[in-house]
Amino acid sequence: MSGERVNAKLMAILLEFSDTAGGRPSLKEFLELFQWSSEAIYSAPLEFEATLADGTVYSDPAESRVSEMGDSVFTDVADFLAGLSDEEGGGPVSPNDLANILLEFVNSEAANLADVSGGDVSRLSIAGAGRVARPKVGDILAVPADGAWYAVIVVARNRFGVALGIFGERFRSLDAVHPERSSACRFPVYSDDTEVVNGSWRVVGRDEGLLSAFPAEPEIYHLPSLTFPGFDFGEFGAAESPSGAVRLIDGTEASAVGISTGSYRQAFTGKFLQQSLDDLVKHWRQSEL
Repeated sequence: MSGERVNAKLMAILLEFSDTAGGRPSLKEFLELFQWSSEAIYSAPLEFEATLADGTVYSDPAESRVSEMGDSVFTDVADFLAGLSDEEGGGPVSPNDLANILLEFVNSEAANLADVSGGDVSRLSIAGAGRVARPKVGDILAVPADGAWYAVIVVARNRFGVALGIFGERFRSLDAVHPERSSACRFPVYSDDTEVVNGSWRVVGRDEGLLSAFPAEPEIYHLPSLTFPGFDFGEFGAAESPSGAVRLIDGTEASAVGISTGSYRQAFTGKFLQQSLDDLVKHWRQSEL
């Protein structure tokens, strides 16, 4: 990917954030977009550390607005990272190379971030990249939920993120998390594995046999109202595969996945998924009636 194209894509991501948040991102917020979207590409979420031109380590105590962003901005960031990977013969650019790409952009006059300007940042580095192994496809994760635990399984990793299959049973203790006889929720969700890396979620087992309860390459869904050149999302919406194939869905599927009720999300942060598990399982049970 040429330098000009890289800068154009980074500027598009920045402007998408600005349109949603009502103002340009801070350096912290801009880097968090890449941290949150990096799990599908790298062995662990990439946490960036910035050093300013005066030698001090950058920090921003203000509350981040990244959690307010819609699904599309994270999909665009993941696509950007995947595009860099494709140019490198199928493997991702190194974390350090990515940090250098972002450093050049944030120091440009075009970026004009909310709290730094051209030349203010002398160095971007990766804090702890690769130190914690990410869960593999087939690993079973225990997710805490109001005094109980849910079991989820890593179904796939692709440009949409980490696909997690949810089992409907609430387990009373961590030791009891064994989903072999639990009902599987029909639709996996896309999220990240940050909560595994920070220790909030636990890897409690591995069973590739349970993967057969879920699609191997889970789709994301698009609202019928979405307008995109060259695509028709039909009367009820459409599903898109990780390979980019798009198919129209009917009203039954739109209702089951939550599009017709407005409850569907293309992706969840790990924290928000943890908070949403009860509602997701409840919706799935109702759709099965």
